[in-house]
Amino acid sequence: MTDRECQIIRDLLPIYNDGEAGGATGEFVEQHLEKCAGCRELLATYRQPVFPGVSDATYSTPKKTGFAGRFRRVAALAMVILLFTATAIAWASYNAGKNLALRDPSFQQAEKMDLFTEVNKSKKLGPYVVTVNRVLLDTARTTVFYQVEPAMEGGDFLEVSMTDDKGVNYQPRSGRGLHSKNFVYDLEPVNLDAEKITLTFNSDSIPVEARFTIPVDPTLVAQNTRELYPNLTAQTGPVELSIDRAVLGLSESIFFFRARWPLEPGIAGVGVETAPPMYTEMGPNGPTIAETRISRPLPAPGIKGANTGLPGPWARMVDLTNGKKVKLRETRTSTDTITGGIDGAFHFNAVDPSARELELTSPVLYLYRFPEQEQVLEMEIPREGEKTVNKIFKWGPLSYTLEKVALEDEKLAFYLEYSGAGDKPSDYYRPDFRLKAGKIWRKGPVLEPQDGSRVKVTFHFLPDTEETALKLRSVGEKLERVEFKILL
Repeated sequence: MTDRECQIIRDLLPIYNDGEAGGATGEFVEQHLEKCAGCRELLATYRQPVFPGVSDATYSTPKKTGFAGRFRRVAALAMVILLFTATAIAWASYNAGKNLALRDPSFQQAEKMDLFTEVNKSKKLGPYVVTVNRVLLDTARTTVFYQVEPAMEGGDFLEVSMTDDKGVNYQPRSGRGLHSKNFVYDLEPVNLDAEKITLTFNSDSIPVEARFTIPVDPTLVAQNTRELYPNLTAQTGPVELSIDRAVLGLSESIFFFRARWPLEPGIAGVGVETAPPMYTEMGPNGPTIAETRISRPLPAPGIKGANTGLPGPWARMVDLTNGKKVKLRETRTSTDTITGGIDGAFHFNAVDPSARELELTSPVLYLYRFPEQEQVLEMEIPREGEKTVNKIFKWGPLSYTLEKVALEDEKLAFYLEYSGAGDKPSDYYRPDFRLKAGKIWRKGPVLEPQDGSRVKVTFHFLPDTEETALKLRSVGEKLERVEFKILL
C-alpha cells in the first residue's frame, strides 16, 4: 500500500459512497479499505453532513460529502482510466470554473424546464470570494449552488442562512461540497408569497459576512409540482403508521409520516430502520427530552444504482405507472413531545411527472421493550488489547452473553453471543445497550452481526475513566412492513 494508492482511493471514495463505483473499480476500493484504516475513516466522513448546523443527533461531527449523478459516473470513468494506465489525471479540475453540482440527476427536470433562478454574483468574505451561481426554489426544498475561491482551508466552512422579505427565517437541511470549492446547500422551501430572499454567508473564523439579496418568484416552480394529502393509515403490531402529506417537487419528493403506539410503561420506544429507539422522556412538568435524527442508506458496494429498492431496512418506493424504483435519499425523524410518538419524512428522488400511482413500502420498525429487571455490568475497560468477560443479560426469551470487551482503533467493542431466538432471523431482535462513563449514559452504538449467533456492539468513543458500566436498556422486536398505494 502506497501514498499514491491512498490518493487514488480518496478521489474514488465520493463515487464509491453512492454505489457508482462498479466492476474492477469497486473491487479495487474494497480491497484497499480492508487494509487501510485511514481511508476507512475518510469513507465514514462522506456519510455525514457537511455543516454542523444540519447534522443529526446520532452523528454530530460536521463532514463533507461528494456529489451524485452523472458527475460521479464521469469521475468513475476517469478513475478507471487512471487505475489501468497509472496516468495522473486531476479529475478534480474537470469542468473547472463550473458548479459541478448541476450534474446531479435530481436537478435534471428543473434544468430541462429552465426553472433555476440565475444569480451569478460574487462578494468578498475575508480571504475568500463567494459566488452564488443559481438557486432552485423547489416546493420540496430550496437549493443554493455556490463556489468559494480559493478552496476553504483546514476546518473552515461557511454557514448559510436565509430570510425572505416578509421576515421569515428558513431552517437549513443539509449541505455537500466538492474539494472545498463547489457547494450545494439545501434549506426549507420558500413561501409562495416571497418576492425576495436574502442569503447570508459567515464563518466563526471571519468577523464579517457576505450577503446576497435575490429577487425570486416561487410560483414558477410551484405550478409544475404537486402536493398531496393521502391520509393513509396502517397497523403493524401495536404501532399505527400514517402517511399524511406528500410534496412532489422537481428535485425531490417528500412523504411525511407519523408513528404512534400505546404509551405503556414496558415500551421503551420505536426504532426506525436500524436506528436506536426514539421516545420522549416525560418529567413532572411535561416532556424533558426530545430528539431528531437523519439517516441515509449506505451504498451497496460495487452495485450501480444502489439504494433503489435493494433489500434492506429502508423505505422503498416504486413508480407503478412507469415500472421503476425511486431512490431514497434520507429519512428524517423527530419525537413528538405531545403524543410521545414519532413524526418524520422520507426524502426520495423526484417522481416522474407522468406518474399516476406509487407504491410506498414502510421501513423496518422495531418495537423496543424494557427487560423485567434492570441489568448493569460494572467493569474496568482494558487500556489495550481485550479482556475476557462472562456476563449474561436476559430479556424475555433471549440471553446475551458478553464474552469479551476490546479496544479497536480507538473504539470500545463488546462481543456477545445470544440464544433463545428460536428460528427467528438474525435481524429479528435488536438489543439497545448503553455505556456509562462518569455520570453519563451514552447511547447509539453500532451493531454488527458476526458469525452464527454472535453480535458486536461498538461505541465510537473511549471513556475518560477505566471504570465504566454496560446496561441492556431494551430490546427491539421487528415489526411487519406495510405497503401504501398512493394515487396521484
